[in-house]
Amino acid sequence: MASGLKMNIFMHMLAQINPVVLPALRTAATFFLIINLIGGTYIFRNRHRFFDQDRNVDNDIPAVRNLRMEVVMIPWLVLTTLLVILLIYLWCV
Repeated sequence: MASGLKMNIFMHMLAQINPVVLPALRTAATFFLIINLIGGTYIFRNRHRFFDQDRNVDNDIPAVRNLRMEVVMIPWLVLTTLLVILLIYLWCV
């Protein structure tokens, strides 16, 4: 019952968006999604430079390097997913 109430509140908030500004919101969300994907591609292509072994760091073991990559990639994936969901909702309104 609580999740249904939350969904009702969310749908009510979307219903209050002025239809005149929807194209601008869609354009802005698409722009931010493209910038986010370009940034993620840059990090992925240069992951060896960012996350590989650093000879100046003591005890730089593979587990620590994997954690560094996870600390960056998991929030990026969550934010990208939320941005895609927002964009889908904006196109459905």
